[in-house]
Amino acid sequence: MSDAYIIFKKELKNFFKDRRTLFSTFLLPLLVLPIIFVGMGSVLQSIEADARSATYPISIEGNIDQGFLEQLDTHLQYRIVDANEADIVIRFPENYVPGIRSQVVVAYDSSSQKTQFAYQQVISALSAYQENLAAKLLGNHGLLLSDLRTLTVTSVDIASEAVQSGGSILAMLVPYFLMIFLFSGSISAGLDTTCGEKERGSLAILLVNQVPRTSIAWGKILFVSVVAICSAAATFIGLVISILIPSGSDLFFPADMRGASLAVSSLAVIIAVLLSVALFTGAVVALLGSLAKSVKEGSTYVMPLYMIVVLVGVTTMYMDPTTNVLLFLIPIVNTIFVMKESFMGMIQPLHISLTVISNIGFAGLCAYMVARLFKSEKILQTV
Repeated sequence: MSDAYIIFKKELKNFFKDRRTLFSTFLLPLLVLPIIFVGMGSVLQSIEADARSATYPISIEGNIDQGFLEQLDTHLQYRIVDANEADIVIRFPENYVPGIRSQVVVAYDSSSQKTQFAYQQVISALSAYQENLAAKLLGNHGLLLSDLRTLTVTSVDIASEAVQSGGSILAMLVPYFLMIFLFSGSISAGLDTTCGEKERGSLAILLVNQVPRTSIAWGKILFVSVVAICSAAATFIGLVISILIPSGSDLFFPADMRGASLAVSSLAVIIAVLLSVALFTGAVVALLGSLAKSVKEGSTYVMPLYMIVVLVGVTTMYMDPTTNVLLFLIPIVNTIFVMKESFMGMIQPLHISLTVISNIGFAGLCAYMVARLFKSEKILQTV
């Protein structure tokens, strides 16, 4: 491992010389997530504020009851127009009498976000109007609407404190983003240090040194893994910044998440599984890069695997933690579920052990295959 460490330091020196790579690895994840969540949240808030302040042309047919207009006044601003000029048309039956059973038709244009907002407000106004009519009918018989409600429901959340403080939302979002940026962070570094060196001719110079090929393989894998974990760490910090910024992020993260805390044990578990899966992703990308004859060919090898990682992240985003032990033997999948358990305060030592052992085992297998490739002169082929 001493020779592998020398290779590792050499790769890190080259890495820190490239400002563009440093920006994409460290600064870009810190900027992207706050921009995405805060930017989208601010835009959506602006759209909602504009929709609330707008005055909508509405046509009301068959109902001249002032009580309905009063309810509509409390939900949105409007002006009465003819049906052919209206954004929303509310049709009561002909000769409608308030209080009789009737069907009301609400016509609106779903292609407009503002009109959809107005439609929801009209439905809310009709619901409130219906309750008022029901209360009047019951009043004629000496009853109140509350007399019909015989049950009082009290909800008690028995979930863990970690879940109630926003852990379930973190368990849904964080593993997905960490896996995506972990893998994407390893791609550029992994391809550059393998097939990229083939194209530049620097790999041949490295191989003629009296250094075991296995050490070269491990040095490159460790380098790619470190870059991947740095990218994932920057992503996690960027997500934390997004949660802490109140403006715009309220639509995505509840306010009580800003006071949420992660237990030291949970954080230690997340770091452990991230380190193991970073070693795995580094080994896989290094293997695919070593098989490729050029960076372009390496990209074609890596992209299908990247799409699989995205697919796994999306499909597991809304899944609850699992008790299926076999899933913790599958790299990427196991890490996502262990992180879910950690954020929700459901740490399982068996799942953690299987995940770490599995990730390191698959990484070792890939490293062995990379070392075998490095021992063959075919590793230098670029055509």
